[in-house]
Amino acid sequence: MTQSRASNNENILLESNQRFSRSLLWQLERNYFDQQGIKAWNTGEVPHYVTSNPYIAKAYAQVIFNYIRDSSNNADNPLDVSQPVYILELGSGSGRFAYHFLKKFHSFFPHSTLKEIPVTYIMSDFTTQNLDYWKQHSRLQPFVEENLLDFALFDAEKDEEIKLHNSGQILNATTLKNPLIAIANYFFDCLPIDIFTIEGGKLQESLVTISIPDSTLTPEANGENPTPPELNNLIAQNKELLKQIEISYEDRPISSDYYPDSHLNQILAYYQENLVETTVLFPYTAIKCLRQLHHLSNGRMLFISADKGYSREEDLLFRSKPNLTRHGDCFSLMVNYHAIGKYVEQIQGKFLTPSHRHNSIKICTCLLHPDSYPYIETHQAINEYLINSSPDDFFALKKGIEKNYHALTLSQIIAYLRLSGWDYKIFLDSFTYIMVHLETASESLLEELFSALQNIWDNYYPIGEKKDLPFYIGMLLYNMEYYPEALEYLQHSRQLYGEEASTLYNMGMCYYRLRQLEQALDCINHTLELDNEFEAAKGMRIKLLSELKLRRKG
Repeated sequence: MTQSRASNNENILLESNQRFSRSLLWQLERNYFDQQGIKAWNTGEVPHYVTSNPYIAKAYAQVIFNYIRDSSNNADNPLDVSQPVYILELGSGSGRFAYHFLKKFHSFFPHSTLKEIPVTYIMSDFTTQNLDYWKQHSRLQPFVEENLLDFALFDAEKDEEIKLHNSGQILNATTLKNPLIAIANYFFDCLPIDIFTIEGGKLQESLVTISIPDSTLTPEANGENPTPPELNNLIAQNKELLKQIEISYEDRPISSDYYPDSHLNQILAYYQENLVETTVLFPYTAIKCLRQLHHLSNGRMLFISADKGYSREEDLLFRSKPNLTRHGDCFSLMVNYHAIGKYVEQIQGKFLTPSHRHNSIKICTCLLHPDSYPYIETHQAINEYLINSSPDDFFALKKGIEKNYHALTLSQIIAYLRLSGWDYKIFLDSFTYIMVHLETASESLLEELFSALQNIWDNYYPIGEKKDLPFYIGMLLYNMEYYPEALEYLQHSRQLYGEEASTLYNMGMCYYRLRQLEQALDCINHTLELDNEFEAAKGMRIKLLSELKLRRKG
């Protein structure tokens, strides 16, 4: 059976009937993240907010804290406190989740009975661009200086050990003395998978064929299929290629001993026996990665993953061939957590996930240990923070609340910000409505709002996004008549976003309210240098010159 998204007789064939996990699509994916670096996230092309906000970081921090507490009480496999407990984040991307996690975890861990246990967080990715960005990020430096944070180039598709950038430590099954904690958020959906179709009890592999319009190629191709050098060049450039490709599938019968790994074949056999009329996305690389981390950790591991995907068997029924979810020049696919859970159970681990339907992301936890220690505190924390108070549920509420800020009082908005963990995005979404409430707010409520703004800034991890958070905070403080504080945030805006006419103008207005007329005039003059058509600045310059003249006469 063949299913195609589109057909065009003039298309140029790039690959034909290829195993999906070996498709050139995955090289395009790697090239994109390698080339884009932080721009993949700050332009908004790659979604990341739902797995990189303070609320989900708090949930993970609580689960991991309780796991470390359980591990410290495990007499059969005690912690070696001469070595760190490592928390490995796979595909740290922008670094925003890591920052939120470190802020939250180290707000309470040093004050707990576990404070003597060394804990090191590892941000990892396969591309040096991201490591270079993290290493120079001012928000991460304090954690580096306190030896709480390290970095690693780690390719989950092939690497068998982890070399830490700062300490030089190499982590493998010999050197790792404590349980490993691993995190994979919005990670598995970008790893190579295989695709199988089940029809009438028969198991078939779905092979992929990819083509592009001949107009995509250089004139030298002369309408022929691209030569290997030209194809390699197309893949390397990656410009608009993903947007142009067309995909079709062909199903071919296979036996359930498809893989050299018996665990994977058992899962395929289970699907062949229990699923009907469906296409299954099989997380071959994700399971391979999990297997390698399990080996590296000597069988002692906590693994937490959040992504879009399926963990219930009924969600796998009657699925058609997948379409790529495209994010600019990259893509993602749904994660088959059900298969991952089956694998975890086969190796005597515990796979925990909410039984209810998710709204945006599925959060799954794997507990892998060779002993029978019950990890009671860990289970309780998973139930409390990842299931009953799920970050996915919070995100669903956020989507509803953001349409109804007009109905909230200022006190309620502040309460919501506090509940969110001082989420900068919620502040920006509610900014207009906060401004409306300023005129009627009491002095005590304004003081509470000022404290909230400080917390929002302290929890903010800038990545160069379009919306200038410190500018908005500065504007709000100006309207609250907190002029020195407004100046401070407008200076932060200059540092992050450069010289902008609106920023300089508002700085000038702050200086004017403080009766620092010379400084105000300097800012207004600078504003007009940047934008000589800024009418409000023109009027303000005339006013300032007049007042300065009167002051000098007096």
